[in-house]
Amino acid sequence: MKIIIDKGIKSFEKIISVLDGFIGIELCFLNTEEIIHKNIEDAEILFIRSTTKIDKQLIENTKIKVVGSATSGTDHINKEYLERKSIKWFYAGGSNALSVVNYVMSAINHLLEIGVMNKSNTVGIIGYGNIGRRLTNMLEYFSIPSIAHDPFLDFEFLVDIEAIKNCDLISLHVPLTTEGKHPTYNMINEAFINDAQNKILINTSRGGIVDEDCLIKSNLKYISDVWMNEPKPFREIVDGAIIATPHIAGHSQSGKINGTLILIKYLQDYLGLDISVKEKNLLKMKEFIKTIKLTGEDGLDVFKAEYDIYKESVKFKHAYLNEDEDKVLIYKNQRSQHPSRRDIKI
Repeated sequence: MKIIIDKGIKSFEKIISVLDGFIGIELCFLNTEEIIHKNIEDAEILFIRSTTKIDKQLIENTKIKVVGSATSGTDHINKEYLERKSIKWFYAGGSNALSVVNYVMSAINHLLEIGVMNKSNTVGIIGYGNIGRRLTNMLEYFSIPSIAHDPFLDFEFLVDIEAIKNCDLISLHVPLTTEGKHPTYNMINEAFINDAQNKILINTSRGGIVDEDCLIKSNLKYISDVWMNEPKPFREIVDGAIIATPHIAGHSQSGKINGTLILIKYLQDYLGLDISVKEKNLLKMKEFIKTIKLTGEDGLDVFKAEYDIYKESVKFKHAYLNEDEDKVLIYKNQRSQHPSRRDIKI
């Protein structure tokens, strides 16, 4: 069996080399740009990142039976096509949820430092999934009040969207969708923005969720890690954001490793490895997860100590706004230079 793996999937080769049960499996590691039709024709399994588009052009007339993505999103996967071809697919949903929470907490710490908000301000969370729940718990740990909205869930404590607009800070944690009862494309539109004047908005979801044209004309204080037209976001929106980063909110060490482990765990199941082998492997895999556990003495500045979001924003803005070079290249280079950071957990 031949498996194609994107070289950018963090530590895949290093981790699988210490595990049992993979003898006789041909592992072929390729750079992202090398994952093209002619190079994957004879492979059965394909493991990719969000930088590879999975569609008919790539997959048609290959032996691919399984596609796995080491990411928490699926925008790059043509799911309908794969299902029509009876090709199994999966992704690493929730793998970097804690990393995104840490990003938001580092942003909040910065806002407190510069006096834009205080700990009595209420945080409104849109989306109560993997990230929204963890963010709620983290805010509660630091005694910061919060409320959450999610139209797909019926928990009694969830509030309607109008209550969210009254919050001092609003944080987005939803997928990008264009269909269904509650599409999120341009969910933060002119009407929403007008109702939330002078508020703070953090976007770590997707660029298309926010109508950037309307946002530019508003007095909302914008913190964003995601943009329309990536990897060449519009200069004006990057310049206007009080914090701007190049789509790295989920890029902690643990966030990336978790995505890798999800791929490997699926592969173990696909190969039918014995339960005793998988239990031994699990112990070995846990050694690769490096996190920081909060103590009762830690303050919010613990997030800045591990990851200074303002410092990265200054660096990104300086490069992206002041250089005359290829903006796409600058954006990608800034992503690749994201500092190594550990997840902080309760």
